[in-house]
Amino acid sequence: MIEKPFVQLVEDLAAKTPTPGGGAAAAMAACMGTALLLMVVRFSRGRKANEARDGDLARVEGLLQGHLQRLQPMAERDCRSFDLVSAAYKLPKDTDAQKAIRERAVQEAMFGAMVVPEEVLCMVRDVFVATAGIIDCVGKNIASDLASGASLLVAAADGAHLNVRINAAYLTNREQADKALGRARTVRQEIQAHQSAVVAAV
Repeated sequence: MIEKPFVQLVEDLAAKTPTPGGGAAAAMAACMGTALLLMVVRFSRGRKANEARDGDLARVEGLLQGHLQRLQPMAERDCRSFDLVSAAYKLPKDTDAQKAIRERAVQEAMFGAMVVPEEVLCMVRDVFVATAGIIDCVGKNIASDLASGASLLVAAADGAHLNVRINAAYLTNREQADKALGRARTVRQEIQAHQSAVVAAV
């Protein structure tokens, strides 16, 4: 997916197909938001005002580069996980045995479809954590890029959180679902706190 031309990617999102959908779009937004923050950090390095902080900025640059590399495959992973859900629902259900196999396949696939956006949500949190200590190094001329990157990351977090919730709703193992929802809610709250700090700085 990430190797497709942008126009094709947009057309695929607009197509009347189950994938790519909201989860993939959230993962792509996370990539763009992280890339913008990486740009901001790179512009912040070398500034006279940040000479004493170049080591911190270099460390954050490395962290963000790693986060971006891990985020890039997530849109494709989201599509593949939901394709397994669609395939599970297409299994035969003529006999009790077939129904049991189909239900187990649906539940396993739905769990997988829930895990991927939860991972994206945690990755977004990690991006915010990585940049939290160097927000004060960002110059006024690129503050809007910092804010734009943070906004894209929050949009990604919102989309990922929604996908965790909707997939968790289909799980029959409610203990498993409730634990995932609790984790996602906590991470989302952490992201909101980081977003507030960025907004205050900008």
